[in-house]
Formats: sequence, C-alpha cells, structure tokens
Amino acid sequence: MTRDPSDSRLDLGMDAAITRRDFVNGALVGAGALLTASGPAGAAAAGPFAPSGSAWTGYGGVGDYSVSNGNTEQVRDAAHLIRDGAYEAIATSPVEESWDVVVIGGGFSGVTAAYEFSRQAKPGQSCLLLENHPVIGGEAKQNDLDVDGIRLAGPQGSNESLVPVQPYGERYEVFRDYWHEIGMPTDFPLVPLAGGAEKYHIPNSHYDPMVIEREFDVGYYFGADGWRTNPWKDAFRSTPWPENIRRDVDDFFNNRRDGSALPGAGDGFDRFLDSMSYRELLDRLGYGPEISSYVDPLIGVGNYGVCSDAISAYAARRLTLPGTIPSGASSRFSNLKAVSFPGGNATILRTMLKRMISDAIQGDGGLLANATAPFNPAAFDRPGQAVRLRLSSTVVRVEHDGPPDKAERVFVTYARNGRLHRVAAKAVVVGAGGWVARRIVRDLPSDIAEAYSGFNYGPVMTANIGLRHWRFFDRLGIIAARWFDGLGWEACIRRDVDLTGNARPLTPDSPIMLTLYIPILRPGEDMAAQGAVARQYLLDTSYATFERQIREQLTAMFGSHGFDARRDIAGIVLNRWGHAYFAPSPGFFFGKDGKEAPHETIRRSYGRIRFAHSELQGNMNMAHAMLEARRGARQAAALI
Repeated sequence: MTRDPSDSRLDLGMDAAITRRDFVNGALVGAGALLTASGPAGAAAAGPFAPSGSAWTGYGGVGDYSVSNGNTEQVRDAAHLIRDGAYEAIATSPVEESWDVVVIGGGFSGVTAAYEFSRQAKPGQSCLLLENHPVIGGEAKQNDLDVDGIRLAGPQGSNESLVPVQPYGERYEVFRDYWHEIGMPTDFPLVPLAGGAEKYHIPNSHYDPMVIEREFDVGYYFGADGWRTNPWKDAFRSTPWPENIRRDVDDFFNNRRDGSALPGAGDGFDRFLDSMSYRELLDRLGYGPEISSYVDPLIGVGNYGVCSDAISAYAARRLTLPGTIPSGASSRFSNLKAVSFPGGNATILRTMLKRMISDAIQGDGGLLANATAPFNPAAFDRPGQAVRLRLSSTVVRVEHDGPPDKAERVFVTYARNGRLHRVAAKAVVVGAGGWVARRIVRDLPSDIAEAYSGFNYGPVMTANIGLRHWRFFDRLGIIAARWFDGLGWEACIRRDVDLTGNARPLTPDSPIMLTLYIPILRPGEDMAAQGAVARQYLLDTSYATFERQIREQLTAMFGSHGFDARRDIAGIVLNRWGHAYFAPSPGFFFGKDGKEAPHETIRRSYGRIRFAHSELQGNMNMAHAMLEARRGARQAAALI
C-alpha cells in the first residue's frame, strides 16, 4: 500500500492484526473453549456468545473471557433497553419455572448469595442465578492474551485481595470465613526475578504503587519537562511545579494537615466528615485546587469512580486518604498482606464457583486449575442440581404476585436469546447494582425508591496491554509511572503469583500484561451529574479512538527510551465499566436532615425481595459484596 507520510497510525501499529482484523472478523483464536465445551481449542465462536465484531467493544483477547470484555456492546444495548423503558408494557406471559430462590447478578454479590444458598439448602430446594453477561463473574473477570507463545492474564476490574492472616475488622469477617472455607491459601510464591529485575522492589499488586508510592521507584512524567524519579525524596523541589504547589503536594503526600483539628470536628469526627465532600475538607485544610487534581485519579480508580468534590469526606477516610486520619499517620494499606492473582479476583470467584458446582470448571480443583482451566458450561444449568446458572440473561422486571406483604411468590422476567422468559420464586436476592435494581423492581416502596434515587455512580475503563518487554521502564530506572495529561494516569510493572511452582523468571525482556486503570473524570460537575457526564464520554468513544490514545500516550512517555508501539504491543483489550463504582455523597453513611441513612433503608428490603450489593457498605469491593450477599441469602432462606 502507498503510505501517507503524515499518517502516524502505521507507526503506532494501528494496523496490527491482533487488535484489528481478528475482532472484526469475529473469529478469535482460542475463544472456542467456553462456547463449544467439547470442541477443539481454537474453534470459531458461534451462537449467542459470539464476539460482536463491534467497533465499540473491540478485541477481547483469547480464551473463555474473549467474549466478555467489560460491558460489551450487546450487554450495553440490553441494559439501555431497560433504562429507556422498552419493557414497561410487556404482556403477562405464563410462568415457565418455579424456584425457591432467584438470584439476580453474577458478580461477587450474586455468586456469594448462590454459594450461601448451596451451603444452607435443604434437599429439593432450588436456586437460579441470572447473569446478563455471557461469562460469570461481573467485574471479577480477566483478559487473556497470547504474546509470543506465552499466555498472559490481567484483571478486567476487581483486583487485589486482603489475605486473612490477621483480623481486619467486623466488615471482613464473612470474607475471612469464606476464604478459609473454599480452601484459599494464605501464602503465595511470586515468580522469580532475573536479568536485572532483581534490583527493583516489584509489587505483586497494581494498587500498591498508587497508595504507598515511597516503597517503589516511581517516575513522574511532565511532558516536555521530562521525567522525575521519586520526587518526594526532595520534597518535590525537582518537579516543574511552582513552589506553593510543591509545598501543598509535599504536605499532602506526608499527611501533615489533620482534619480532626478543624473547628466543628469535635468528638463526632466521622459524622463531621460525612457532612461535607472530600474536596471541601481539602479546602478547609488550606490545600489549593491542584491537590484535588493530584488525588482525583486515585479516588476515581481506587473506589469511587468520580472526583473529590463528589464523595463524602468520610468515604475518603475509608481509603485512609490524607486529612482524614491522624497527622503523620501512614496509610493502613502499608501494613496489610494482600495478593493480586494474574487475572485479579476472578481466581477467588472461580474457586467459589468450583466449590458450589464441582465440575463448573475443568481440572482438579487446585489453585492453578481454578485460575486457568476452561469453564464447563454444560454444568452451569443442569437440571437436578441445587444451584443453576443462566448466562446472557438480562432481568427486565421483578414484582410480587400481589401486595408485597401478602404475596407468596415473586415473578422475574428476563430476556435471553431474543425471547422473554418468566419464572416465579419464593424469594429473590438482588445482587445487581442499585442502578439496575431501581429500574427492574417494579413495586418498590416509596422509601426504598427515594433512597436509591440519591445513589450516584462513576465509570472506569481498564485496559490490558500485552507487551513484549518492559525494558523501557528499566532504562528509566522505575517500575511505576505517573502522568498528569492524556489518557490514564498510572501504570506499574507487576510480579505475578507463581501458580505453577515453576514459573520462568521475570526479566525486563519478559512479556508482561500492563494494566491501566483509567479514570474518566469530570471535576466541577454537580455530584449527581458527574458520573453520568463521564459515562456518556465512555459510551460515545470507539475502541479505535481509545486504542490510538493508549499507543500515543505510551509513545510520548517511553518512545525515547526504546519503546516502539508497532513492535512492542501484542494486543490491547478494553473493559468499559459504566457504573464501575458507587460514589457516596455527603450524608450517605450517617444520614442527613434527620433522615435515616439510605443504605439502612435499602438493606431492610421488603416483601420477598432482598437487596444485597457491596454499595450498601459505601465502597464496592469483594469483601463487602460477600458480607451483604450472605445477609441477603440468609434472609431469603428464611422465607422459603
């Protein structure tokens, strides 16, 4: 072909087959395992779980998860039909099946609720789990890529877990119990280091360099002003920031200003924090607006999806952010034992699934098999077993059969394969998020509807980039990078858990999966609108646009240090999560204007429907999902 010299797409590798032709043709190498359970690896995907070939969804990688990278176009469109009222006037159809319990949602909340049912179920009792994605897991899924013959995995969303070797408080007791019950170990060997990697402290986690930077070699990138390595060592004097910003950043980084000393904090510091946004707290502590910009990306990807001006300051305390903990105190995360599996928390969810349905995942039930073996879809929805899983099933309507306080069953209508199906249940556990629950549950009492109306959510996009090496990081003498303009904000080299016990050493020339947790932030927007405005941008942007931005960003930062996008990128998988995180606004935790806190209202539930999702804890994570799900499942069991 004749090349236009002004067209940089070829230099960026935008014509690379793995990120282009493969997903457009809809035939991904290695994608057949989930879809043709008994077929050969590499069989072309077919049927309702086939890759969309969508210019919006993009390339999904290989293996079971290749058809379910984040919210795909198919999942997005199905959800928007609910949002747009497409099912408001559906005709009543016959009840096809009756169940003791129906669980809505296949993330950690839904899977935990079904797992708890399986533990408590009496002979003959039944549970149906309905999940709208084509693969179980919600945000606890992974992306797989083959790079030069080496299989790499990266998390789609849910990632990093505390290892319960010490008490972490009552909110983590349920998680601790499940961890030990499903046989998760508490010690994890990491892959060995070689070839010059030994000189670095390389984290197992993606998050550690974000929140405890001083333990690692982190480079700050300032565009035309270049790189600064570990700038906190000289109180940020080496950065191009003006003196007043350096002083503020240094104070913030070292947590020198204590919110508990502010007028009005008194003895009720937690309630005081919940009366304002975190941005307001920072303002009261004398920080300039640049500090909000400095910390907002961490807030966006760390737990809330939005900026400091859209969350309660008490929510920031949950992350032990500066100003919310005693002056000079370090983040509690520096003293915790945590683990990040190659595919994130998908390994934990898969282990729970294997314990619930013994042949749902192929293999011997060991950690390696649970993390990497193919699913066995034939076991998911098999007649006669206590729990059955039904995927690509979008619930569109939930309502009691009569007045909720007198009804003996609940009707659940869901869309699957272009048809509507209706089942009945003695009890329903809604493990899907509040943005779904408030639309599909049609007989919500006014108090629960009002509580949900104040729930805000923020988006996050996760990009998993298969790289052929990370020598350009090594040339800079860093294992993590942070930048302040463009797409994303932070990336780090990660040292994986050695699942095989005989992993090849990690060197700067080793292929790696570089995972970018990308916040989509709109500071200054109203609290209720901030996530929605950001989400619309996420929805309006094509895969190719994001792909190009990623390639340009990496080239700008690392091109002069040996990075070549065309040569070094083997594949890019995007995972869009439009409602990645719940964003608790002031008053969520303790209530305001004399009203009950909204999470307490929703947790009480009504009739034969129970709401059980981690957002009721104020920050969405695996342990909180398990806590709420066990409560919901046990409450549902009492109704059957």
